[in-house]
Amino acid sequence: MNTAKFEEMNSIFFPRNAAVIGASPKDNYTYSLLATKIRDRLYFVNPNYGEVLGRKSYASILDIDVPIDYAVIAVPAQFVLGAVGDCIGKGVKGVHIFTSGFGETGLPEGIRLEKKLADLVKGKIRVIGPNCMGSYCPKSGLSFNPASTNVEGNIGVITQSGTFAQVFVYAGRTMNMRISKMVSYGNAVDLDCPDFLEYLADDPDTSVIALYIEGIKDGKRLRAALEYAAGKKPLVALKGGVTGAGVRVASSHTGSLAGAGQTWSTMFKQSGVVQVDDVDDLLNTAKTMSLSAIPSGNGVSIVTYSGGFAVVQSDMCVKAGLQVPQFSQKAIDELRKFVPAAGTMIGNPLDSWQLFYKYSGEGRLSDVLRIVSGEKQIHSIILQFDVIRFMTLMWGQGAEEKLEAIAGDFLAGCRYARDEAGRLVIITISLDPYTDNEMERSLSVFLRKMCEEEGFHVVPSLGEAIRTVAYMYKYAAIKNKS
Repeated sequence: MNTAKFEEMNSIFFPRNAAVIGASPKDNYTYSLLATKIRDRLYFVNPNYGEVLGRKSYASILDIDVPIDYAVIAVPAQFVLGAVGDCIGKGVKGVHIFTSGFGETGLPEGIRLEKKLADLVKGKIRVIGPNCMGSYCPKSGLSFNPASTNVEGNIGVITQSGTFAQVFVYAGRTMNMRISKMVSYGNAVDLDCPDFLEYLADDPDTSVIALYIEGIKDGKRLRAALEYAAGKKPLVALKGGVTGAGVRVASSHTGSLAGAGQTWSTMFKQSGVVQVDDVDDLLNTAKTMSLSAIPSGNGVSIVTYSGGFAVVQSDMCVKAGLQVPQFSQKAIDELRKFVPAAGTMIGNPLDSWQLFYKYSGEGRLSDVLRIVSGEKQIHSIILQFDVIRFMTLMWGQGAEEKLEAIAGDFLAGCRYARDEAGRLVIITISLDPYTDNEMERSLSVFLRKMCEEEGFHVVPSLGEAIRTVAYMYKYAAIKNKS
């Protein structure tokens, strides 16, 4: 992307002043933006109110006596063209049109209205949307959801779906997802996916790009933008509409031409993009890429508490394209010094359930992790810590103190594996969604936060952990070819 285009895009994410057209005491944009650092440079426009939440409400954006760089338009569809015309007259650089009722409806009147909008804005103003959530940038204060953490991060998100944008916002709270910039672009009457790919590729605040896309208007341009972005930083993508049913729904969702699934898969592969299969994999892979170095190979070790799980885990890894190498005799001999022979399995996966409850003395989980991470054929480690339910039964009210000591120990081992041995480390902490044990819920959150504060990604299931490692290895293979 050339400098002029980058600065044009940057002005949308970092406006001097912003306005909400259609502001009211009830809309989310008003509440969201008032809760961020842009609050003192925020203006409301709605002729039906003299003020909104204690702020003056202007009848028109033309009445505001300061420059406005970015405007959110949240008015009924029949009033959108008038609002955009006023923004052009005001000299606004970029508008986000939240309103739906355009080409995505498939109705003649919606299609005509979108065509009129495209003709109106061409060469005069940059537009995100219509039918989308718009821009989110914690660094500048742009937001569309009052529940957002507004904590700055390094993951750039591009999504054609507004709901997916909301998923990433809530992931900020539930899985410590930290976002640099995000855009939900909907029908893409003007700015489209390639524009945002090129921008985030050059954005110094973004180190990983996550993409959800349903369809595109210019496949050749998208291919070039994918190659450009993937050549600069990790790019992980989820394509919506890869089956006949999905294509049909995508068309009615954003008016997109979804195309054949195999065609998209080929384009992603040739462009150096890691394609995932569902939204959980998109979230997990993007977050892991933002935290960890890529593994140097596909050898994985799972440290678990169950021999039965170990059998299933091996199958899952192989099916995902990973290897489960056996430990060297030296490592086995070292492990035998403190892993009891009875009820365990000294192999890979490693069933060492007694050590999961050991909170003092020698021979703990940290020792296991140091030994395993020293194995040349092991490139990634998954620690399956799903024993909290048993701890609450065993220790009752004393469980938190003991769990904190155990976690402090195994996190020291995880840090060694990551920082000294250069291994990818992922931790699984599962919680039964139907449990009514409040202590179990509390301890699960407590442990997850401890792990996340040390920079480790925590996933709720072993399957998600294995798929994430597999995607990380897929990215490593892409980088090795380039």
